[in-house]
Amino acid sequence: MIGAKTVVAGALLALIVLVPLAWSKLFIAEFTLAKLLVINAALALAAVAAAMNPGAIAGGRSALDFPLAAGLTVILLSAAFSDDPLTSLRGRYDSYAYGAWGLLLAAAAAQLAARGTRGLRDETARWLGWSAAIVGGYAILQKLGVDPIFHLKQLPTGGRAVSTLGSPVDLGAMLALLWPLALRRFDIERGARSALLAALVAGGLLASGSRGAMLAAAAGSAIYWMLSRREPRTALPRSLGAAALAAGFALAWSLRSGASVSDLARLEVWKAAWAAFSQRPWLGWGLDGFQDSFRLLRSDAFVSLLGSGSYQAYPHNDFLHVLSGIGVVGAAAYAWLLFAVCRAAQRALQPEPGRGLAAALFAGLLALWINVALNPVALEVLVLAAVCAGLLASASASSQPRAPSQHLLAAFAALALVSLVHAAVLARADAVYKRGAKASAAGGFAAARADFARARKMAPCELAYITGEVNAVGDWINATHDIPQRLALLALADADAGAALSCHPRQSMSHYVAAGVSRMHADLGFRDRLPQAVREFDRALALDPKFEPLLSARRDAARLLPPAR
Repeated sequence: MIGAKTVVAGALLALIVLVPLAWSKLFIAEFTLAKLLVINAALALAAVAAAMNPGAIAGGRSALDFPLAAGLTVILLSAAFSDDPLTSLRGRYDSYAYGAWGLLLAAAAAQLAARGTRGLRDETARWLGWSAAIVGGYAILQKLGVDPIFHLKQLPTGGRAVSTLGSPVDLGAMLALLWPLALRRFDIERGARSALLAALVAGGLLASGSRGAMLAAAAGSAIYWMLSRREPRTALPRSLGAAALAAGFALAWSLRSGASVSDLARLEVWKAAWAAFSQRPWLGWGLDGFQDSFRLLRSDAFVSLLGSGSYQAYPHNDFLHVLSGIGVVGAAAYAWLLFAVCRAAQRALQPEPGRGLAAALFAGLLALWINVALNPVALEVLVLAAVCAGLLASASASSQPRAPSQHLLAAFAALALVSLVHAAVLARADAVYKRGAKASAAGGFAAARADFARARKMAPCELAYITGEVNAVGDWINATHDIPQRLALLALADADAGAALSCHPRQSMSHYVAAGVSRMHADLGFRDRLPQAVREFDRALALDPKFEPLLSARRDAARLLPPAR
């Protein structure tokens, strides 16, 4: 019979190896939802095993406990006062990385890693390195034109590999985080296998084409050598200084004369993030609510660079992300977490036997911190970083562990199972909606309508599904001349508009959808809906004043209004 400790170790292994590899073409969000499912399944498995046998994990206090609790508390409080609490809690569709839910999953991964034995810690670190090698190796194949899984005929964004993460930026961030572990393995073994591991990680990093990640990995290498070979008392401050210097260089490079369009646009994004923080300095706009504030605050310079249809979901800088999302209170919690990780590193670097592993873990975390000064990272990268931070906290633990509370473990297990069910429902909804979208494009309106209804029932407030169904309704109306059927479709569109406004009343897209539905009525002869369409267009413009299609639609609707008496 498999023991609970083995189950917990297997769950941790799944977080490390299976999460970066997970994907499914069943979903619109092919990479995100598959990884979200595996993260939830692994954490639920570990939580249930620990609840059934508390001896499967170590109890006691972790260096990350209080900072993580403080951060999550601020995130929940900020979400409660945000314009869109649902998005701040669950996270943005097709990402789910920076809402309270995604960060709670990352915190749970950190706590799981922080409560392992030394043997499990060493094994986890070994698998982290090989996970990076597998992902990096596939990136190299993609760069060479070999892609047996995804069959990409042309790599996106200038021929940059995406591997199994779906984005060159996320790929680079993952490999920069884990590169020092691969470097450590080669450092202590100096064999063909460790050389292959390091070559695969380095090659994948180069194939990603991520300049920020490559700079971060280079800094991570220097920091690893410094921490593993010098007295920790002097090496630690120098490593922090080196990380700050590298991050400063990355920021300065983005602001250089003759910067690229993407770098110039990033500067405008930073300005908008600072403006968002200035408007709501205490608790921010809610995490994963940046896109809404950006719609309102983006500059004319950004629009001239990338067009009025371009938006940003993240500020491309960790401190600006925190400040705009959860304000100065959240920034204090984030600073506390960073300080706790540094304190854990200081303790873990003291004993000589474990210094090399602690140096590699901390160097990787600093490399990621350099990278997030310029780029956001996906949920799977956050979870891997959380595992590294948890391993560092485990290595720094000095007190004798005690048995954790069985009641607390049972509560965590229940919460983990609820989270898993929610992830499964969202994944099923996405698969059904994707099937419906294919049916609609092929002219199978009846099948599409049934699938859209099922997806909406499972995820009733998902604005992407609501918008997609309204667009499909317009196509279906144009495809039929049957009056009762048209009226039924108009009623469906009205229900969609009502759901959008009810679930997301402060999102411009909700009002845009409602305006479009009223205009749809007007085009079919119900001219009394024109004033309502104009009002909803105005409400949408108040939240997104520079979106040219919205401005154009508002002008067209206003021209059709009867002249004022």
